[in-house]
Amino acid sequence: MTIKNDQLAHPTSLSTWLARNITATGLAVALSAFCMSGVVIAQEAPPPPGVLVEPARIEVIEEERVFSGRTQAISQVALIARVGGFLEPLEFKEGQTVKQGELLYVIQQEPYEFAVEQSQANLESAQAKVDLAKVDYDRKEQLVKRDAISVSELDTARANLKEANASLALRQADLKLSELDLSYTEVRAPLDGQIGTSKFKEGAYVNANSGTLATITSLDPIRVAFPVPQALILQAQRADNLQTDNLLIRLRLSDGKFYQHNGKLEFLEAEANPGTDTVTSYAIFDNPDHLLFDHQLVDVVANVKDAAPVLVVSQSALLLDQEGPYVLKVNKEDVVEQQRIAVVDQIKGLVVVGSGLEKGDLVITSGIQKVRPGIKVNAQLAGQ
Repeated sequence: MTIKNDQLAHPTSLSTWLARNITATGLAVALSAFCMSGVVIAQEAPPPPGVLVEPARIEVIEEERVFSGRTQAISQVALIARVGGFLEPLEFKEGQTVKQGELLYVIQQEPYEFAVEQSQANLESAQAKVDLAKVDYDRKEQLVKRDAISVSELDTARANLKEANASLALRQADLKLSELDLSYTEVRAPLDGQIGTSKFKEGAYVNANSGTLATITSLDPIRVAFPVPQALILQAQRADNLQTDNLLIRLRLSDGKFYQHNGKLEFLEAEANPGTDTVTSYAIFDNPDHLLFDHQLVDVVANVKDAAPVLVVSQSALLLDQEGPYVLKVNKEDVVEQQRIAVVDQIKGLVVVGSGLEKGDLVITSGIQKVRPGIKVNAQLAGQ
């Protein structure tokens, strides 16, 4: 240690300097000895990590599913001429609504009316021959009983009567066929619906080979076809939501507005589409104003009317590994536990839990990356 001359000249300064240096030197020596003795100073333990939790809760989820659908007419009939002839003036206006049995086309009837009259005349002639043959047979039968004629003459009369009856039956069939052809000259609507454009007009010659005269499309009610994933159908079947009364089915039109009439689920196809893993479903809608057309593209919006309450947690709590879905639960001692769950569905940011949790169980929704099962955490309810 070196003492400077100016310090010797000032005793007070010297004493202060000695006190400071001796104190620092002693402290250093003491710390060195303490460390060499093997005693280690313990560090203060870090606080438990903070996480946000929320309780598993019971909610009624009003879920809407939207599918792309297309309208389909339940019935569509092509009108075809069954007999040949020239068309009379049309009995309808193209595009109008027609009723079943309403007269639409008339094919020139005179030739067929003549055919009916001719068949009637032939029938009357055949009937007269039957009457004459019957009288002849009856007379000869009496004569044979008196041995006035031979039995062979009676046999001939019997054969003539049978032939006359056969001719009568043939003429009766001819008359029915003529009357049927005459009825075919009138083409009537086979069902209620809207008739389209007529491919043939007044004066055109038509027959069975002319093809379709016009098409009638039944628009009220109307059917809508839409594909539904098989997973959703299975969920609905398990929840017994495929009953007509449990489902609310609406149509959203191209202008974004809902159609005024709600529909009912009619049936599902028996076969699934292997390319899309969907099943085509059909709903039926009233269409009295013909606002819906055949093959119209619409959105089908379906939801359950009286949905049952379910156990849910936020989707942010859901974790997955090779064994399946799970959550990190915080018990009463604020210790993290891994809890396996069965996921029924994921809707609107919520996970519907089938099993593994009970109402009120606390699951971690934020801070998951900072924790692991078995450690203690500082849990705070979300929103507090």
